[in-house]
Amino acid sequence: MFKPTKIKMITTICLSCSLILGINSGTVFADTQTKLNNKLNDIQNQKQQNKDKLAASKKNLSENQKKQDTVIKNIKESDKKIASMSNKIDNTKERVRQNKASVVQLKKEIKKIDARIDTRTELLKGRLRSIYISGGAVSYLDVLMGSKSFGNFLDRLLVLKMITDQDNKIINDQKQDKQAQVTKRKRLQTVLDQTTNDLHNLQTMKTSIKQENEHKQNLLGELKNQASDIEKTVMSSNEQTGILSAQESVIKQQLADFAAQQAKAKERAAAEAKAKQEAQEKQNEKAKTETASAKSVTVSNNTQTAAETVTSTSSSDSEEKSSSQFIMPAAGYISSGFGYRSFDGEFHPGIDIANSTGTPIHAAADGTVFKAYTSSSYGNCVMISHVINGQLYTTVYAHLSAIYVSDGQSVSQGQSIGAMGNTGESFGTHLHFELYNGRWTPPPHNGAVNPLNFIH
Repeated sequence: MFKPTKIKMITTICLSCSLILGINSGTVFADTQTKLNNKLNDIQNQKQQNKDKLAASKKNLSENQKKQDTVIKNIKESDKKIASMSNKIDNTKERVRQNKASVVQLKKEIKKIDARIDTRTELLKGRLRSIYISGGAVSYLDVLMGSKSFGNFLDRLLVLKMITDQDNKIINDQKQDKQAQVTKRKRLQTVLDQTTNDLHNLQTMKTSIKQENEHKQNLLGELKNQASDIEKTVMSSNEQTGILSAQESVIKQQLADFAAQQAKAKERAAAEAKAKQEAQEKQNEKAKTETASAKSVTVSNNTQTAAETVTSTSSSDSEEKSSSQFIMPAAGYISSGFGYRSFDGEFHPGIDIANSTGTPIHAAADGTVFKAYTSSSYGNCVMISHVINGQLYTTVYAHLSAIYVSDGQSVSQGQSIGAMGNTGESFGTHLHFELYNGRWTPPPHNGAVNPLNFIH
């Protein structure tokens, strides 16, 4: 027969075992829930940072656009000035052409004047030679007094007058032509100098405006490049926000699943404890009538049951540990490892597995797809959230040629999720594979770990 003291001891041991199992189970769930909540808070903080960064980028983009508008306005004004100067230059060129024609005409006239002056000069030289040969100037009075008749006198007087008038005319014409020659040459030179100077000034102004316009075009180009960079930042921030929001949603669902599992586990533990208590109470009733040998058999059976339970639990833990291992997501060779690369000095947050286009890509572990999309940098990309032994992990599969899964889909380890490709910022067909001990993070990708340390 069981003694009451021993019966109570056995009951206490059974209840304690049940309670310990329940507490351990609750501790695991609570620990997992805390970790997931922490990751969730990290994501929310990162989203806020991205939101602030996005707002600042949009503000910079707006200011940059205003600067572009001002520069464009100035460029248009410069274009108008250039067009105006071009018209003036064309008009000046036309005046130069006309002046050149006038120069040709003036030169012809000057040549004629020069010819007349030369002719008169020769005539005057002849007159001087005649006077010199005749012994000096002939007295007009002698000429007149030597007339033989009054008619002859009138003839001689007329001849003398004609000679005098002719000499005076030659001298006056010579003076006028020489004066006209000097005046026209001065006018010709003045017109040419002024026109050439105006043309030079206008061309200088046009060159200056062109240089100013080129400077403004360069400035506009710089502003556009800055705007492009800002737009990329905005796009990157939007993409990061989308990724973080998707992962936040998945982690919330995982939290809800764990809460449901915890509630079920508590209910199951309570039901088991109640059943054990009822069974023990029945045993206590039977114990009053059973022999000491039956007591020994019962203790032996209880010990064996406890051992089986421990063995079962150990086996379950072993299976869970085994399922926590990550597998290589694709066949091929590693073309680029994790960490800082020697050829460009940049940080590579994952590994690159190279093979031919279309090579199957597999999920490295059980999890939930929180983002399957096309990125400007990642190309076709799949992101999966994993919760293994209470720890959150994230895997990224980038540059795919095809995607076979969608957002929110649960996947199992080894399941085909896409095909290898060369999309996004990629050079050559390969899989870019990232593994995070926690949530995904944007550049510089804090939390990224070497996948080879987790793949077995």
